[in-house]
Amino acid sequence: MSFKVKFWGVRGSIACPSPRHVAFGGNTSCVEVSLGGNRIIFDAGTGIRNLGHWLKRKNVKYAKIFMSHTHWDHIDGFPFFSPAFSK
Repeated sequence: MSFKVKFWGVRGSIACPSPRHVAFGGNTSCVEVSLGGNRIIFDAGTGIRNLGHWLKRKNVKYAKIFMSHTHWDHIDGFPFFSPAFSK
């Protein structure tokens, strides 16, 4: 069984999504791991917003979210994670 890891956000403390940070990303912590039919999301920094849009476009209905800890840069994107507010 293979797995895929995608980093949706890698910044600490303050998001800085700008052209200057395109090479390394400007969103705060959010990592997606796909393993077989399972999808696991680690942390809900601002990167989770774009992940949520992508999940909706791909019609993904289920994922597990794990929070490593509750520092602001690991949770501040959750209010903008649209799948959490959909039926």
